[in-house]
Amino acid sequence: MTIEEFQTKLNALLKELPGSGFDTVPDNLINDLIKIEGEADSLVMKSGKKLVSNLAEALKTRKSGGNSDESVQVRLVALDFYLKNLQSGTTEDL
Repeated sequence: MTIEEFQTKLNALLKELPGSGFDTVPDNLINDLIKIEGEADSLVMKSGKKLVSNLAEALKTRKSGGNSDESVQVRLVALDFYLKNLQSGTTEDL
């Protein structure tokens, strides 16, 4: 997998989130995020792996009645910012 393929897959998953609601995210979407986390690891994208992991964990916790929506939103915004930097060519801290 390339960095561009990583971006494409992750962007597609993130587009599904607003429609599902944070407390009703389908398990397959969370599982797909976990798979993407592994792909980030294989690409040696330490920051990307951590951000995806943080979002997946926040979604799991939110779905089970923990975390607030704001907690998930903060992680989502951080990951979105990371992806925008990748798209602009900023790859110094993957």
